[in-house]
Amino acid sequence: MKNCIFCQIQEGELPASVVYEDDRAMVILDLFPVREGHCLVIPKVHAPLVEELSGEMSSHLMDLARRTIKAQKRAGLPVKAHNLVINDGREANQHVPHVHLHVIPRRGGDTLATAFTWATRLLNIFGMAKRRKKLDRLAGLLAEHFPKS
Repeated sequence: MKNCIFCQIQEGELPASVVYEDDRAMVILDLFPVREGHCLVIPKVHAPLVEELSGEMSSHLMDLARRTIKAQKRAGLPVKAHNLVINDGREANQHVPHVHLHVIPRRGGDTLATAFTWATRLLNIFGMAKRRKKLDRLAGLLAEHFPKS
């Protein structure tokens, strides 16, 4: 879809810090992360809602989330647990109408900070070049540790 941010990223029209990509989906770092290492698992087929995905694609996205979790731990991020989040529809706070699964590393004792960051994360638009460099370095590290299966 022409005006979908995730479709534009997949077409190479917009930048992203890519951790993993195959012919069906990609894993990128969130530009406005809730916690360090916050990734998005995105199908390459444009589907605004989960119900529009095939069962096979849904399974593939969950498998990529599992592999992302392994990569985050192998890369040495301070991870004790994860939030896996899909905001499915506008009324569920979905900002980009293209299915995407958030894989958010949690380290424990960070509930208040995570809630605050989640609520305010889209407000900080300053320092994008510096942020992109940091995310690209982290994407490279996670890619090195991303399991084949």
